[in-house]
This record gives sequence, structure tokens and C-alpha cells, in this order.
Amino acid sequence: MSLSIRSLTKQTLIYGIGTILARFVTFLLLPLYTNVLSPEDYGLTSLVFAFLGFMNIIYNYGLDSALMRYYSKEKTREEKRTILSTAVILSTVTSLIFTVIIYLLSNSLSIKLLSKGEYQILIKYASFILFFDCLARLPFAYLRLKERAFTFMAIKIANVIVVFSLNIYLVAIAGKGINGIFISNLITSALTTFVAFIFLLRELKPAFSTAYATSLVLFGLPFVPAGLATVTMEMLNRYIIGHLLDLNAVGIFSAGFKLGIFMLLITTAFYYAWQPFFLKAGKKESSKSLFSRVLTYFTLTMMTVWLVLTVFIREIVNFHIGDIYLVGKEYQSCVEIVPYILLGYVFYGINLVFLPGIYFEKKTQFIAYNTIISALVNVLFNFVLIPIIGIIGSAVASMLGYLTLAICSYSVSQKLFRVEYEYKRIALLISIALIVGWTLFYFEPNPLTKIGAVLFFPIILKILGFFKKHEIDMLKKTFKILK
Repeated sequence: MSLSIRSLTKQTLIYGIGTILARFVTFLLLPLYTNVLSPEDYGLTSLVFAFLGFMNIIYNYGLDSALMRYYSKEKTREEKRTILSTAVILSTVTSLIFTVIIYLLSNSLSIKLLSKGEYQILIKYASFILFFDCLARLPFAYLRLKERAFTFMAIKIANVIVVFSLNIYLVAIAGKGINGIFISNLITSALTTFVAFIFLLRELKPAFSTAYATSLVLFGLPFVPAGLATVTMEMLNRYIIGHLLDLNAVGIFSAGFKLGIFMLLITTAFYYAWQPFFLKAGKKESSKSLFSRVLTYFTLTMMTVWLVLTVFIREIVNFHIGDIYLVGKEYQSCVEIVPYILLGYVFYGINLVFLPGIYFEKKTQFIAYNTIISALVNVLFNFVLIPIIGIIGSAVASMLGYLTLAICSYSVSQKLFRVEYEYKRIALLISIALIVGWTLFYFEPNPLTKIGAVLFFPIILKILGFFKKHEIDMLKKTFKILK
């Protein structure tokens, strides 16, 4: 049992590294895009990426999850090969149909989505990127089924290196601008798909089962609404900002949203460790106190990171080497939205801590329901707040969406597996962090004052009784060991 859990944890962390690196490359490209592209051009790029996000869900329609479910269920190698071959043929045919439709409608889609028909070439690039991205999902699912975690991660890392290198060359050196971004992604997607399929080819055979195809589609389709709701939480605000404001605002908002990657990476890393941890702990009475303490310590970590990033975000954004800024000068106003984006990811992380009860009772459909409700809250507040306070309104809407997600997850999970969390400690922690963080963010004292205030934060918590005696003793022992 312990060996199985250890193996699961090891592979989960490896998959997590690959996923985190793939996300991190979008942040690494931020200085390039914001120093080379105008906010309007970057806004246009963000709208196309949002389109890719939505269409990826439709292209895939849960097929990779369905493959993993039915492939692992079958006993014989021949049946497994038939399922795999059926899934690949199904994915190829449907992706090709979708790509042809998008390609033929590229002009009208460009007018609808980007407000200008002359950018239809970007939609055409997107159609081919979607085709290759969708095909690549099946070999990646196969690698996970075969527990080939290092191969999975190696391909992901190679993907990051290639897309990063091509972007630097085509956008910064060759001066291809927006076109260079999507040419880079298209080449990378095609290469990734080709390499991933190398590990799959010998398992394929010229076979297509209508029965398996029907089962795969019926199993996968329910993933679409939840997937679209998740993308809505992340992406739809770009289109709402573009509709209510302009592309310039979309570009500035997108740059600020990318700075939330700091918190998102921590949350993602936590989830990859947390899921096997709570599954191992199981549905036991002793797990309740453990989960309660996890929420307290996780919130302490996240709010401390939120405080540090919020207080020093202007210094971070203004960091530059020569004339190259971390965030280009035209985008500097994006700092106003960053604390809200970061806080939204704090609530998203807290939502993850509430998942054990839902998993234990196998009521995972509630995750989809909660996400859809949260997405609707997000969209509603975007339309309400953007006309009043601009892009800050969209950031607040995003934060409220994630807060709603945490509340919904808490409500459902508590009915299934009740945990007595340390409400007073958590309320005290969040209150103090928000007061200190917002005060320093808006009044902008000198850097030394900021450093002093951040260092004083744990002392304030100690004075107000947040830390318990055994926790202080444990910290003292830890420092002695480090010495």
C-alpha cells in the first residue's frame, strides 16, 4: 500500500512539474510581448488565446478522460489497442471537421471575435493549432496510463523550450509581431504531436469500433460544460473587456492577469501534492483534525505570499535591465489589478482544500456544478463592474468568482465529510494580511518601510495570538537545526 502511494505521489509531482513549466512559459514571454507589442496588439493576441482555450474543450470533448477510463478497464492487449485506435481515429476525424469549419469561417469569426476581418489569418493559425493540440492529448493520456511520467515531462519541457525559442526569434528578432506568436505555437504544436505519437504508433492498428466510439463520446461529453465553465473563469473576461472597453484595455488587463502566475504556480504545486495526500489519509475521524490544520497552514502560506507580492508588485513590474522591463512601460497601469487576481487564486487554492469530502463520497459532479455557478457570478460582475471601475472591475469579478467557488465547495464538502476548521485563526490571519497589504499598496511608502512592515507581519500575528505554543516551539527547533 505504502509503495503504491509513494509511486502515485512521485508520478503526480513529475506531471506537476511538466504542467507548471508549461504554464510558466507564458510568464517568461511576458517581458517579450509587453516590450515589443503595443497593448492593442497584445490584447488582440489575448483574444485569440481565449478562443483557443474555449475551442480546446470542444475539440477534445473529454475524449482523453474517456480513453483513460475504458483503456484501463479492458484486460486484453487487443481490446486496448482497439479502444486506442478508435479514439485516435475519432479524434482525428472530428478535429479535422472542426478545423475545416473554422478555417472556412475565419473571416466572419475574425470580425465577431476580433472586431476586424483583416486578422482572419490568426484564426486560420488557431484552427491548425487546435487540430494538433487535440491530437496530442491522446498520446499524453496513453503515457499517463503506462505511468511513463518522465517521458511525459520530457516532452512537456521540450515543448516549453521550443515555443520560447521560436517566440524570441520570430517576434523579437525577425519582427513578425503577432503572426510570429501564432506561427511559433503552430510549429511547436505540430512538433509536439509528432514526437508524442512516436510512443503511440506501435499500439495502433487499422480498427474502428462503433460501440467503443459511442461509449467514448457518451463518457466524454459531460466534461464539456464543466470545462467551458473553467475556461470562462479564466478567459471570458477578455471578450467582455473588449466589448465594453477596447483592445488596449484587454492588453493591459492580460498583462496584469499573467502576473497572477506566481500564486497560480503555488496553488498548482499544492494540488499535485494535496490530492494523493488526502486520498491516503482517507475518510477517517483522525483525518478531520489533519485537514483542518492543513487549511490553516495553507492559508497562512498563501496570504503571506499574497502580502509580499502585493506590497512589492510595483517594484517587480518596474524591474528592468537597460530598456527591457519585466512589464513594458505602456502596461505598467496593470499593477492596479494584480492584488485582486492574486487574492482570487488564494480562494481557488482554499477551494482545493475543501475537496476531500466530495472525492470520498464520489460526488465529483458537484465540482462541475460549483464551477458553473462561479463562472456565472464572474460573468455577472464583469458586466456590472467594468462600466464603473474599468479593468479593475474585471479583476474584482474574477476574485468574487473564485470566492464563490470556495464557498460552494465548502458547503457541499461539509455535508459529505464535516471538518471543524479553525475559523477564528483563519479570519484573523486573512484580516490582518488584507489590512497590511492594502494599506501598503495604496499609500506606497518607501521600500524600507515596506520591508519592515512585511517582517513585522508574523510578529503581529503572534501578538494577537494566532500562533499556538507548540507551533512556536516547533519553529524554534527548526531554526536551531538550520543553524
